[in-house]
Amino acid sequence: MRIQSIITIAVCLVASASCSPISSGLKKYRQPFKIGFDNAFKIDPSSSLSVKKDFSDLRGGGKAVAPKAVPAFLKWAYSAVGLATTAAWTTIVITTIRSNQPLGAIMPCMQHGLVNRISVLSAVPLILSSYGLLRSAADSDTWDKLSSESCRRQNLVLVATGVASALWVNFAPTITKIPGSELSHQVYTGLMKQALLGAFTSGAALSAYVWKNSLPEDTPLLSLPGRVVDGVAKSIVSIAPVDPDYPINVKYSLLTTGFLILTAIQVLGPHPLAVIPSWTGRRLSRAFPVWTLLAAVTSFDLKESAEKGKVLLHDNQILSRGIRGYGVVYLASKVGAVLFDPSFPVHYPAVQAVPGWAAAAIIFTTLTLRSDVVGDTLSNFVKEDIEFVKKCFGVTEKDQKKN
Repeated sequence: MRIQSIITIAVCLVASASCSPISSGLKKYRQPFKIGFDNAFKIDPSSSLSVKKDFSDLRGGGKAVAPKAVPAFLKWAYSAVGLATTAAWTTIVITTIRSNQPLGAIMPCMQHGLVNRISVLSAVPLILSSYGLLRSAADSDTWDKLSSESCRRQNLVLVATGVASALWVNFAPTITKIPGSELSHQVYTGLMKQALLGAFTSGAALSAYVWKNSLPEDTPLLSLPGRVVDGVAKSIVSIAPVDPDYPINVKYSLLTTGFLILTAIQVLGPHPLAVIPSWTGRRLSRAFPVWTLLAAVTSFDLKESAEKGKVLLHDNQILSRGIRGYGVVYLASKVGAVLFDPSFPVHYPAVQAVPGWAAAAIIFTTLTLRSDVVGDTLSNFVKEDIEFVKKCFGVTEKDQKKN
């Protein structure tokens, strides 16, 4: 009875205070108490407390900003830099793996140069699939797709590959220097050097711009390195498959781990170990790890998609085909080297020095050919790839019947 009296008196005091003429300066102090009592004595039991959930204006943060529109040029920019990056890497491969590079260094036979170019051109499907995914995501009115974790990871790794490739072009004379001489396998100068640097840095700049603008909040520039470190740390501890009984989940978990190991070997390992998996000696063994890093990030994105049951969605299949394309081209180059290169194994001294690692890399790469459908047959596997290519080019069953 006493408690009820106290509550009644308090309510009366608040009610009378709200009716009395007070200064506007005191009103803001009374308002929280009034809201609290109003919510506490709400009569409708079916309604929830009308508590203010958006306090951004009280904290001085301002109201939420309306979603930004994706710039119309973005999808075309991704197409342009994707093609430029592919062309730049292809140019590096062709101009570095050839006779008289340096002067007097002659390829033992035509097949030797061919199979080794094919080996490192296995990066092309990875590049095209990554930019293909981002171009597809940019073909939207909102930033929803580009703000996804997968697209953000792809943009970040493309920043890394662009910067690292530009550094390789700039310091190629030092990186490809032949021990015991003043000669190098590659020295870019003039217009060629500027074009290669422009291709790689433009790709890195575009991805950095999109990544920054895809963040969910207006993050201060100085906090961006911490955000990147946190994201990388989270990904590393999440590599293990959530469901070890799901083969697709396990597949992409193993691929992520394997590609990270191959990247570390090429960057940190001594020669001749660093020639794994490219088999290109000192010519491109230090340039190829940027693409195995891209393969590792792509594999991790697909692992995450598999765990969410979304690995068979079209956008994820773009990345999946990139991984598979890498495997097909890479394994074809090794078959060509072993069976069709007359100079094998004599003119592969670095590979002969680490045969176990070379074999392990080949066996590991066969995992990229596994279907993303459990229990899939070879015929269905091939049919799915054909249908996927048709879909990418906009060919439908109706179009086929017309033809």
